[in-house]
Amino acid sequence: MFFDLQESDIVYIAIFYSVLSLFIFFRLRKPFPKATNPAEKVKQVMGLMMWLLVFSSFVVVSGGFLAHQDTAWHQVTLNADELIPGRLIIYSIFYPLYVIVGGAMWFYAKTRLTAHDFEVKFKIALFCIIFSPFMFLPSQDPSVMILSTDLWNIIFRSSYWALMATWISSLLYLVARLGRMVITSSKST
Repeated sequence: MFFDLQESDIVYIAIFYSVLSLFIFFRLRKPFPKATNPAEKVKQVMGLMMWLLVFSSFVVVSGGFLAHQDTAWHQVTLNADELIPGRLIIYSIFYPLYVIVGGAMWFYAKTRLTAHDFEVKFKIALFCIIFSPFMFLPSQDPSVMILSTDLWNIIFRSSYWALMATWISSLLYLVARLGRMVITSSKST
């Protein structure tokens, strides 16, 4: 098998993610002094934009490149029940990273932005950004991906595309909002 994941490897992955989570938590948990200098605020907003870029690249790689390797794998494999190597990478690396990097973005925004900037709409969009990539989870079952006129299939596809639209619109909202913060802070210098 191309990518053989042993039980000991899973333990090492879990330990790594636990240590990474604790490091990020202890690094970001302390309240950070709110930026009074416009240049410092631009730096903090750009830091959050970098977190969004990293998170978005995880979603593109896991939900785009790796998730779409299924078709080629199913065409050449002899055992249809075999777990695809791309899925092993998605399950063991990217799903935990969604939660860890998403939580880090939340803590970063909460500790760096003012209450006016980190308001309800911003929180909802950030929440949608963090949890919408889990839309890929049900699509990992090939039987669900068969196009049919069955009611459950229609409901699944509708919710899948609605979640994808929510993720994209939330990402665009946050980028526009953060861009506006940068422009506003730049004008006040």
